[in-house]
Amino acid sequence: MGNSEVKTLLNSWMKNLQNSKSLSLNTVKSYASDLKLLLRFLEEYRGESISIEHIKKLEKNDVRSWILRRKGEGESARTISRGLAALKSFLKYLVEVKIIDGSDILTMKSPKIEKTLPRPLSIEQINDVLHAVSDMKQTPWIIKRDKALLILIYSVGLRISEALSLNKSDIINSSGSIKVIGKGGKARMIPLLDKIKNVALDYIQECKFPETEALFVNKNGDRLSPCAIQKLVRKARKTLNLSDSVTPHALRHSCATHLMESSGDLRSIQELLGHSSISSTQIYADVAQKYISDAYDRCHPLSKKKSVKNDK
Repeated sequence: MGNSEVKTLLNSWMKNLQNSKSLSLNTVKSYASDLKLLLRFLEEYRGESISIEHIKKLEKNDVRSWILRRKGEGESARTISRGLAALKSFLKYLVEVKIIDGSDILTMKSPKIEKTLPRPLSIEQINDVLHAVSDMKQTPWIIKRDKALLILIYSVGLRISEALSLNKSDIINSSGSIKVIGKGGKARMIPLLDKIKNVALDYIQECKFPETEALFVNKNGDRLSPCAIQKLVRKARKTLNLSDSVTPHALRHSCATHLMESSGDLRSIQELLGHSSISSTQIYADVAQKYISDAYDRCHPLSKKKSVKNDK
């Protein structure tokens, strides 16, 4: 995939991204994957290994063909937009290191992304998932680990990566709050209720690997991976016959939505979630409003749905 010069530039671009404080490690990995897909496409498209000269001569029509290919393969507009962002990032880097003078591709607009509201879980669904985890045939310390992890994500709206990067000392030495490292290496303090801390401490006491620094570890004592928690929730979801929208990240959405319902304090929720922009948090006000409207339609005696039933 590409000649040695291209591979060298790709590696140096990735290192540059990893040193950037504006992108998460997951985003960097996704960008690298997207660009490799583009290079494979170009090799098929041109029938030869891609060189720097090919990249210098890359045109908008080449990129449009790639976008059409990805659409045909069922990729979402969001994924395709990320791929275009990755390409633009690489081209900007080539400008910085004076490999190219510029590119018309940098002016290309991303595919329009339809805004979709996150789907929160109800309190009942969250309890059901926790019970399902408890019923799984696992050793006691792993059951306590899984429950502590899910409860922690939901209680303060942590990202999966933030929860899995915590160390035992963060919990043990906490006094009402813990320090979390979010996207771009930004640190924030989040509250830790005694009830939640006690659940985590109970797990720490039972953990098979007391000497490890990481809070959440696997059966080998290594830091738990995101795939493990995703697999756990997927298994619970199937057991309970819940929607595919029930994911670990949905617990974060649920926390934000439930807080918005009860407090309406957008700024505090922004700080809790670690959003750099208030616009990212605003979506939960829309979700909470829809959540309340749906409940009204289902339950209020004067709602249209109730009236229809009464008319029969």
